[in-house]
Amino acid sequence: MKFSVDWLEDAPNRAPEERATAAELQIWLGDSNATLHFTGERPSASVSMPIYTLAEGLALDWWRLFGSREEEVSLKRYRSGYAVPDVRMRFDGAAFEVRAEQTTYRNPDVRFWAGQNEILTRQDAEAILSHFIDAVLERLQGRNVEKTTAALRWARVRASLADPEERAFCEAAAALGEDPYAIPDDLAATIERSAEIFEDEALTEFLAGARGKNEDRLLEWIDGARQMPGYIARLGDLRGLASQAARASPAIGGEPGWARGYRRARAFRAALGLGDAGRLKTYKQLAKRLGNAHFRAKDPVDGIRVLREDDDRGVMLHLRSSRAAQAEQLFSLARGAGDVACFPEHDIAPVNDLLHAYRQSCGRAFAAELLAPVREVCAMREDGRDRLTIADEFGVSELVIDHQLENKARIEQACAV
Repeated sequence: MKFSVDWLEDAPNRAPEERATAAELQIWLGDSNATLHFTGERPSASVSMPIYTLAEGLALDWWRLFGSREEEVSLKRYRSGYAVPDVRMRFDGAAFEVRAEQTTYRNPDVRFWAGQNEILTRQDAEAILSHFIDAVLERLQGRNVEKTTAALRWARVRASLADPEERAFCEAAAALGEDPYAIPDDLAATIERSAEIFEDEALTEFLAGARGKNEDRLLEWIDGARQMPGYIARLGDLRGLASQAARASPAIGGEPGWARGYRRARAFRAALGLGDAGRLKTYKQLAKRLGNAHFRAKDPVDGIRVLREDDDRGVMLHLRSSRAAQAEQLFSLARGAGDVACFPEHDIAPVNDLLHAYRQSCGRAFAAELLAPVREVCAMREDGRDRLTIADEFGVSELVIDHQLENKARIEQACAV
């Protein structure tokens, strides 16, 4: 991702910050120019606009960009009436994805085409966006335009970035959908209480999953689960199996979460001696294979499916109970096992309903391939079995079978590495 700025002098804009930052702007994703557009039939490689509005928006939404796990932020959010490309950004906890979608405007007729996707590390994304904001603020300072909203906000963000504890708090606030500099006291207390249990990415994913739920009830559930006797939740063989799977299928730098999950699931099935034909149709069967014939679920709660907790004696997976079908609890427990297999270091972490978070993506892919191996699913499909029959055979939902069939090519591609 690259911002290319050619400043314009003597712009007619009335607002001083807009007049000072009028520019011809190009945004490149890989070798694709996301600002390429047509006005009527006339092509143009750049947009002419005051780019202060983009810098201000990025500064104001900095923590949203890096703290949210479900929100996708578009530059259109900051356009202030100007035609800008629909460049969308999302951070999943491991990779920062940028993509350009086709978009059109009316009066005048302006059309931007879809562009390439680009995957960045967090460090690279922060460096690129910071450089752009700094360049705009330096331009303003050189034109004696100071104490703008962007400048004041960016100074606060910079100070927070320099303090690890404050940085973690700001990201946690964004995970809850809050501005860290104007967060209500009760939610600040929720963050502090949560930080006594989780840290780093696990804290962000927990809070993002708890957003809109009863956070106090959820934390009480976690406290209660951790106080219960360990024999209820400890899976004595899980850590060894997870380590065996990790050795057989090492992590690959920069790989998507689903790829790691699929690969580790195949290695885990091999460690269990299941092969393609083996079945694990209830969560109690799975728990027994993982070393606990007396495993049982906890009370129901909103905002978490499984709490993973490691100690010196092994791994505990605290599974919430559900009034829904057994398939839900089986899949949730398999996701918990997947969290341990994909992240074998000692940890305490949530398994929840986030769709885009890297860690949750790993566990979801792991559970699908562990419980319903795609080769076996495809073989049954070729034999003329319908979706419901196949789902019943594996103890999973029809949706899991649909996703396995849809993702066959990428599952095989991931596991071929």
